[in-house]
Amino acid sequence: MSEKKQSALGILKFATIVCLFCSLFVSTAAVSLRGFQKQNAENEKKVNILRAAGLAGAEERLSTKQINEKFAQIIPLVIDLKTGEPARDKNPLTYNMYNAAQSDNEGHALTDDPAGIKRIAKEGLAYVVADGDQISRLVLPIQGYGLWSTMYGFTALSFKDQQPTLTGITFYQHAETPGLGARITEPEWQEKWANIIPYDDNGNPHIDLVKVRSNEAKNQVDAIAGATLTSNGVEHMMNFWLGEQGYKPLVDHIRNGEITLANLRDASQAAIGQKTEQ
Repeated sequence: MSEKKQSALGILKFATIVCLFCSLFVSTAAVSLRGFQKQNAENEKKVNILRAAGLAGAEERLSTKQINEKFAQIIPLVIDLKTGEPARDKNPLTYNMYNAAQSDNEGHALTDDPAGIKRIAKEGLAYVVADGDQISRLVLPIQGYGLWSTMYGFTALSFKDQQPTLTGITFYQHAETPGLGARITEPEWQEKWANIIPYDDNGNPHIDLVKVRSNEAKNQVDAIAGATLTSNGVEHMMNFWLGEQGYKPLVDHIRNGEITLANLRDASQAAIGQKTEQ
């Protein structure tokens, strides 16, 4: 074999070994980091719930230990969306309402779909914050389509007054336009949702995102300039999830005193204590 051919063969062998080594390294790193990625995603969700619940600041940085300590103050639940009653047979710590929506047994297609989500689970998650023996806040998952993406987040209702009021909104996943629709994650805009009254006198959700908010209108929130479709998506998703197809039956039960903190805490403990994870 000529010297030139031996040289070419050597280069090919070296390149092959390097490629195999790199592939092995990347594969090993991906597998080893999967647990960290899953933990980070779970922490991100919990932090957004804590922020919506008023248990963490918008800019507050928390360790996994601090997140879990604060989250222990929250009562997680699975709620039958049709009846508004808490479920006792599904563990809220393991239940995924978005995966359930895709199941023929646990979800169904929407014909009236202002939020643009196509399918919804029969049961949704909810998170309760207690104040003594009373329900202080109810944190609810929200999901809806904006300009480019499905947006996922949380909103919270306060029950300190006769009329429930919003205390905030957060988002943990979206693909909206940077600098425009992506401003839904900015604390300055999210703070505009505090003290908004989401229900009209008939108990129907009536949140409006407008270009210029009226000081007299307690149901209006400033829309994001230059992001009309994202703003419309947020408006539609909020009214959807606070409505009859979403969490309104649960909200009505709480407002009317038909479901108490003791009822919800008992249902949560029973569901989490299930031997078989749902």
